[in-house]
Amino acid sequence: MFAERRSQLVTLERIHHQCIAGKGGISLIAGPVGSGKTELLQIFAEQLSAAGATILEAVGSPRECDQAFGILQQLFAGLRDQDDHARIRRLLSDSASRLIGGSGERDAQVLRNHANQELWAMVLRLSAQAPVAIIVDDLQYADLASLQSLLYFSGRLRSSRVMIIGTRTDLPSFAGDERAVQITELLRQPRFHLLRTGPLSVDGVRETLSERIGVPVGPGLAQSWHRLTGGSPFLLRALTEDNGSAGVALAQRLSDPVAGDEFAKAALACAHRGCHRFLRAARCLAVLAESGSFALLPQLIGEDEATAAAIVLALTEAGILDGERYRHPAARAAVLGELDIAERADLHRRVAGLLYEDDRRPDRIAVHLVAAAAVREPWALEILLNAAREAVQRDDTEFAAKCLRAAEPVVTTAEQQVALAILRIHVDSHSNPDNTAQSVATVLTAARAGRVPVRELVGLLNPLLWQGCSGAATEILEHIERSDDALEDRCAADLTSIRTWMRSTHPGLLAGTGDNEPSGGARVRIIANRSVRGPGLLADVLEIGPTEHTVPTAEWLLQTTRLSGPSLASIVSALLSLVHADRVDLAERWCDSLLRESAARQAVTWQALLTATRAEIAIRRGDMAAARRDGLAALELIPRQAWGVALGTVVSRVLIAATALGDWQTAGDCLIQLPDAVFDTRYGVQFLYARGRRLLAGDRLWAALDDLSTCGRLMVEWDIDQPTFLPWRADAVAVLLRLGRDRQAAELAAAQLARTNPGQPRAYGIALRTVAATECDDGARRDMLLRAIESLENSPDRMELAYALADLGDAQVRLGEPRRARQTAQRATRLAEELALEPLLHRLDIGRRPIESILPVRAAGLDDGDSDVLSAAERRVVMLAARGRTNREIAAELYITVSTVEQHLTRVYRKLRVKGRGDLAAYLHSGFTPRAVGVELRPRPGGSDTVRRGAA
Repeated sequence: MFAERRSQLVTLERIHHQCIAGKGGISLIAGPVGSGKTELLQIFAEQLSAAGATILEAVGSPRECDQAFGILQQLFAGLRDQDDHARIRRLLSDSASRLIGGSGERDAQVLRNHANQELWAMVLRLSAQAPVAIIVDDLQYADLASLQSLLYFSGRLRSSRVMIIGTRTDLPSFAGDERAVQITELLRQPRFHLLRTGPLSVDGVRETLSERIGVPVGPGLAQSWHRLTGGSPFLLRALTEDNGSAGVALAQRLSDPVAGDEFAKAALACAHRGCHRFLRAARCLAVLAESGSFALLPQLIGEDEATAAAIVLALTEAGILDGERYRHPAARAAVLGELDIAERADLHRRVAGLLYEDDRRPDRIAVHLVAAAAVREPWALEILLNAAREAVQRDDTEFAAKCLRAAEPVVTTAEQQVALAILRIHVDSHSNPDNTAQSVATVLTAARAGRVPVRELVGLLNPLLWQGCSGAATEILEHIERSDDALEDRCAADLTSIRTWMRSTHPGLLAGTGDNEPSGGARVRIIANRSVRGPGLLADVLEIGPTEHTVPTAEWLLQTTRLSGPSLASIVSALLSLVHADRVDLAERWCDSLLRESAARQAVTWQALLTATRAEIAIRRGDMAAARRDGLAALELIPRQAWGVALGTVVSRVLIAATALGDWQTAGDCLIQLPDAVFDTRYGVQFLYARGRRLLAGDRLWAALDDLSTCGRLMVEWDIDQPTFLPWRADAVAVLLRLGRDRQAAELAAAQLARTNPGQPRAYGIALRTVAATECDDGARRDMLLRAIESLENSPDRMELAYALADLGDAQVRLGEPRRARQTAQRATRLAEELALEPLLHRLDIGRRPIESILPVRAAGLDDGDSDVLSAAERRVVMLAARGRTNREIAAELYITVSTVEQHLTRVYRKLRVKGRGDLAAYLHSGFTPRAVGVELRPRPGGSDTVRRGAA
């Protein structure tokens, strides 16, 4: 690894040739830690040795820098003549003892006049036989006595065959550093040459790597390695060791180098190869990195700003730092790892104290208080509690929890205990809700005693409602109503915003707490702000449906609201308002932008909520694959218990998507037991609707009807019965038709249509298709479906359009319009294939025979009045049986029992007058195609298929 060092080697070779000619000189190779000085020196020493030169070598060490003549003893230790070696050793030993005697100055003068002359005479005798190279590595650690002797030698090199070559690490100079003065004197000598070895450039890194692994390396890969090592050859060598030395294997990992143990050890070695101040600064910078408070470095290490800046520059040139920050966490971890727990805690406490005196920012101070573990400072509690509040605001509940744990030991009063409990509710509601019970009890007890300010109680409503603690939330609302405290404007606005949000999430709970505005002593002036308007807009959409003002108001909210913890409910409400208004294009664009911002700010809870919202957007587009993906991704981002009551909505989105895709495994996984509190919210209604659809797809008709009816009843009671929200009647009509309750189905379908209008293309199209399913006249059904398709073509929902087209194709077949039916079916098939709607594709695949042969099926030998048409469930079983599936396989695929399969097949054989599966396949091949509507199924005895609200 010798990239970008060839010019220095050429200069050294030229100096060597001058030395051979009797023109000796002194050369100093200088550079930062780990820049390859020693390697360059060793390569040149090998060349000198090969050329026959006599080499006298020594290495400076910080542990031996105070040993008088230590460097000279190393230089002359290798003399072959034993007499010469013994004489030099006695001379140096006697001189060293005189230096530490009582008359040091006089003895030093004796040394300069006698010992140096004899030492130089010895060097000259050696040079008469061959050129002599005096090589000293790490001159900055040479003892003063040896430096004075080398300075003496350097003044006599011009007419000799002697050259002195040394290396020196660039380190900041400090007041009183006599070694630095002596080395500077060397620079003033005649025939002096200074050679520098700085960090490698990107091209130098590329050349070094190519040489190391034996294959060419591109500039892009070299850039990533240069960024990690700062161009330090020492760190670069360690990094290649971590990534393996085999050429091909290493080349495959070049774009993503792994900093392992060797890199960490090398970084630590670099910190140690400087002076003790160098290592101390490296450790302090590693601690300061917790908060980025690098301006405190001079105070922390006890140096002036210029010296501290010089140390930082040296560490940067060594490749450890990039400015004031460590280039890689492995280097920082290695430096911190040397500190024991007590030393590290003491450093963090000192930094926290300096920060407290400096800028009083809780977030920066708390980082160090948390790291110090044992907090003793009297001001620490207030800092930690404020930092926890700020962390909750930016969705960093993990750090907030750490602050609260650090604060616990310094809590002494009942008021402090209540303050801690309030913050615990905020933190645990999104991270560890099982721990909230004790904190809630503490706060409620204090509130009843009048020891909790109303503003604090208002702030607790959101986390309590989020986790389904409706009892505690109701008690707090009632307490606020009875309070004689006048609310500040900001607190009043927050309370109004929460009540408005509850209209769209907890309408049943709000109805039981009195009027929508505070009364009594807590009367407030209503402030129109964005936090109120966002949830209020969604509440209006749920109560009266989208209006001409919905879209512009939602856009204004999104344009003017900054993403934050308190504003997130307003933002999500605005996005959902756009969705219900069929402007999923705008909702998707805004949602993606907000998701990118949340990811950049590492706000995981925000990402989860916005990802779940994107799943809803995908459902309204009819893109169920994307909805399933986003819904599952949202569930992975935060633990399920952290979702609180909102778990109902995100699970419902996955359930709807999986059902539409025919993904029965995922749909089955979503049929989970939810807390009862969920079913007092909008989220529980959404879950009931989604589960009802899944039960309908699995032919559990009575259970499906129970869920859908409960969903509808709650929506009516809560005054949120809008088809733009959940078109529950459409699915209930499908159940009723399959149960043979045609009259009730027709009434429900008419009610669905009456609640929509052409300005709501998705909801209106679904309602028209629902009414069409109840029409007995094929012509009227076709006309109604054409209107439905026209409306759905103006909506974003391609799945609903595909199903409407499939229905139209069936109607056209029954009307004897085979060509039109074929075109309609082909269009429906294309959409179903694009959207991967397996159940719809299965239905359409059954009819992929010549349209001319498709006729309504009646059981053989029966009169028109006694015809018995196959049910939808029987048709599905028939097709799978004709394809050779066993009863158990059919049961698994259709999510029904084997006994149900056997019952269906028995009825089919009777209706079609066939003997078994063989006759059934032949019968189907002859042209049988099932009808999509007009089914008959005897209802089961009441309640045998009902499903409890919280479980499937």
